[in-house]
Amino acid sequence: MINYIFIFLFYFINISTGFASTNSDSNDKVNHAVKILSQVKYAYPDKTLFFRGEIRPRRIGFKMIPLNVSFSSNLIYFEFFQNNKSSEKIDEIIKLSFLDDIHMVQRTFNGETTNLENHQFADQIRGTDITYDDIAMRFLHWPNPILLSTDKAKGGDAWKIRCINPSKKESYSIVDVWVSHRSGTLVKMNAYNSDRKIIKTFEVDSIQKIKGDWFVETMIVRTFPTKSKGKITSSFLKLESKK
Repeated sequence: MINYIFIFLFYFINISTGFASTNSDSNDKVNHAVKILSQVKYAYPDKTLFFRGEIRPRRIGFKMIPLNVSFSSNLIYFEFFQNNKSSEKIDEIIKLSFLDDIHMVQRTFNGETTNLENHQFADQIRGTDITYDDIAMRFLHWPNPILLSTDKAKGGDAWKIRCINPSKKESYSIVDVWVSHRSGTLVKMNAYNSDRKIIKTFEVDSIQKIKGDWFVETMIVRTFPTKSKGKITSSFLKLESKK
């Protein structure tokens, strides 16, 4: 089955509720978490979908950034416009391709295409709070995730799962994710650095129903400062289906 990491931002699936209790032993909690995240990773609609959207960084000097998003069974494209104006030509394309458990991120800017190196995943996209790591969701492949609890999140009860990064060279050391019991999608994410300080959050704010399927409509991404005098910044993402 095709690996579809970023699909959770759009497509809502049904996950069986017949999993083990969160009071199970540690091995059961790992197996339980792996099973839940596998259904998130490998879920995708059986059609190509097209969205138009916008990212609004909530800080002085930044305006709305329009974008197009399209995805099929093994590809996702993000298209951005010159001068961040939808009336102008596309000057940047981010391509995520998935094959088995291998995913690759390519960036085309002004006609020049490069594969992202590991150190570039922490870079911000168009100066927003969203990074390449955020859209690649590499943490879904970290080994031995742990089911921590059943918790409250947007839309009701959710499984809270902790993913621990085996690498010490990446910006996210721990990522906690909340998977909705009702929809089977990630509805919240908290990321921590090596000092266990929170540095990033994602939270779904609203969803939309299109041709019988549920998709994310709005979500907010927040970046937390690593220094005491820094300020929290945020970016608001909105998507709508292209007719």
